Amino acid sequence: MANNLFQVIINGQLAEGADLDQTRRNIAKLFKAKLEAVEPMFSGKRISIKKNLDQDTAKKYQQAIIKAGLKAGVAPMPDAATADQSPPKTPAATGIAAATIATAGSTMDDRPPPPAANIDTSAYDMDEVGITLDETPLADEPEIDISAFSMDEAGVTIDETPPAEATEIDVSAISLHDVGVDMMEYEATPEAEYDISEFSMAEVGETLAEHELVATPNIDTSKLAINEP
Repeated sequence: MANNLFQVIINGQLAEGADLDQTRRNIAKLFKAKLEAVEPMFSGKRISIKKNLDQDTAKKYQQAIIKAGLKAGVAPMPDAATADQSPPKTPAATGIAAATIATAGSTMDDRPPPPAANIDTSAYDMDEVGITLDETPLADEPEIDISAFSMDEAGVTIDETPPAEATEIDVSAISLHDVGVDMMEYEATPEAEYDISEFSMAEVGETLAEHELVATPNIDTSKLAINEP
C-alpha cells in the first residue's frame, strides 16, 4: 500500500557544522556521481531522492545523507489519487452575511501539499551505511624536541629582571615663578625713522603726470553711406 511506503527528501540545506565544498564531494561519492551531477541537490528546492522505501530503509538513507553533510527528512509517499485531485471549488461569498467562522481546531486548507520534485536519481547508487566518505589520511603529528626545556613550579616569578634605576636630574638651578606671572618678556618694536627731508609735496589740484595729447585720427568716411530706415 502507498501509505506504507516512504521517500527521502532534501532541500539543499547543510547539516549543522558542515562545509559546502566538502559536502558536495561527500554527496558525489555517496551517490557515485560527478560533482556536476549532484549540483541540483544544492539548489534549495525540495527534492525526493529516494522513493517507495520501507520506513527503516528510508531512515538509513536519511542518516547517510546527514552524515555526508546535507539535511534530509523522511516522508510518506503521497497517495496518487489524492495528489491528482484538484482542490474543491467554492463559490465566492457575496457579502458578510454569507461568511461563517470555522470552529477552533478546524483545518482551513484541505489542499494536499505540492508533489515532490521529480528528479531521476536512478543512475545514482549509494554506499552502505557506515562507509567512510572521506578517506583523506590525517596529518602526521609534529615532532617537536622540548628536551632542552624545563618548567618552574607554580607561583615562581618568571622574570626577575630588576627595575630600571630612577634617573637623577639636577634641578637645583631651576626655580618656579608664582602662579599668574607672565613668563614671556615682550620688547616694544622701535619706531622706524625715515629721512624725508629731500621730499616735497605738490599743491592741491596740481597735475602730477602730464601726458602728451594723441593726434585725432584722420579717417576717410566719404565712401560710406547710411541706409534709410
